[in-house]
Amino acid sequence: MKSTLTLCMLLVVAGAGETHAANFAVIASPPTILNILVLLFAGACMAICLQVMSLVKGGLFSKIWQLFAIGFILLAISQLLSLLSVMEVVVLPIFVVPAIMVAMAGLFLYGILEAKRILG
Repeated sequence: MKSTLTLCMLLVVAGAGETHAANFAVIASPPTILNILVLLFAGACMAICLQVMSLVKGGLFSKIWQLFAIGFILLAISQLLSLLSVMEVVVLPIFVVPAIMVAMAGLFLYGILEAKRILG
């Protein structure tokens, strides 16, 4: 027991180096709270889309629900990257999150146009 404890303490001391904390104080700001809410909403909508996709099973609306599910996945990824960027965990170019949002909007639009084509 003593040898294991000593080894663990030595590993902790040997592995200690310069560390940088993420900026967690920014979580309390209103835009970040909104990003968190949108991320949770996107996750819930993605789960609902996957359940609906399992119900339609290859019907005419299967492709539409796949497009919606991928759109919500992209929304969740963009919000997660935005949160990580705001908390200074990762450094991203400024165009990454808006580019993912444009792809998400394009998928939603294409899904709506497909639904209109099938229903009309």
